[in-house]
Amino acid sequence: MPVPLHRDARATAERLAVWFGARLADATDVVVSGLDVPTGAGFTNETLMIRLTWWDAQGAARTHALILRMAPTRYQVHPDSRFAAQVRLQRILAADTDLPVPPVLWHEEDPSVLGAPFMIMERVDGRIPADVPSYHRSGWVAGLAPSKRRALWLAGTDILARLHALDAAVLGLDFLPAGGSRSYLLRQLNHYESHFTFYAPHEPPAARHALAWLHAHQPPESGPARLLWGDARLGNLIFRGLSPAAVLDWDMAETGPPESDVAWFLHLDRHLSEGIGVPRLAGLPGRAETIRHYEGRTGTRLRHLDYYEVFAAFRFCLITARVTALLGTHGSLPPGTDVPLHRNATRLLEKVLDERTQAPSTASAR
Repeated sequence: MPVPLHRDARATAERLAVWFGARLADATDVVVSGLDVPTGAGFTNETLMIRLTWWDAQGAARTHALILRMAPTRYQVHPDSRFAAQVRLQRILAADTDLPVPPVLWHEEDPSVLGAPFMIMERVDGRIPADVPSYHRSGWVAGLAPSKRRALWLAGTDILARLHALDAAVLGLDFLPAGGSRSYLLRQLNHYESHFTFYAPHEPPAARHALAWLHAHQPPESGPARLLWGDARLGNLIFRGLSPAAVLDWDMAETGPPESDVAWFLHLDRHLSEGIGVPRLAGLPGRAETIRHYEGRTGTRLRHLDYYEVFAAFRFCLITARVTALLGTHGSLPPGTDVPLHRNATRLLEKVLDERTQAPSTASAR
């Protein structure tokens, strides 16, 4: 769900034209146009498509399609913005790995230009599996043959395998929150507990129940920490054909157990199908096949994944509570509009937690 465009498009374009003019050597008649919110953009940061046009020193017209992403201001989903760290990470991944991460061309730290720091990225052409309406309900993914849907899903899973194979120390990612699974869980649970009412002022009982369960059932240490995408899901991939052309949205990135990413990847897809009452698309691999594929690619075993699925459902419940509140507070929807996002997330959390508490053991990976 993208952050809606609330700023004055003309004034923003004029400010950006001056800003670009100071950064493009020998450029004249700089014009910024085409400001629009891209389909599939996330809610954490304000994201705009822009078209930059100018005349170079040889008198030739130049044009460049770009993406502008701003640090959160009005729609702040998380209490702490790690925008500068996100920019730094994207630059490292684009330059030093084979992950398809859009290059960051500029990073403006001065908030006086547009009201918040921002970065300018290359625009990557392709298609994104939509959250609204869910790709299980309609759209280009639903229009694919089952065999192609399977290939699409496994290509997304391969991105996780490639990401988790990276060496965070070699890449110099010590500016990210770090630690093994024990310290990762302690840091995460403490964060959500201390900011519980920031995310969900109404304190949903299901989330409180899940938090208590997560504290009581923390699994033992399960291997070295890996770079985590954080918001790992099909909707944060741009596909060209059936191959990922860009990996997006690194604002939740840190280091920790890879199970956290895999569980989030599985849970967000479950939310967009079962969670909203829509049948899951035929051809998409299920949980067991996804696990086998990931483990085959990485040569490692996912441990305690059932625990991390409860953790994913818990986090998503709180985040949807925050997003729903922001939509109401800032008038992004007409008065009286029913937003089932948080209700659906809460119901699915209750179901996931019930599955875990009814299982004979909560310590197994399967």
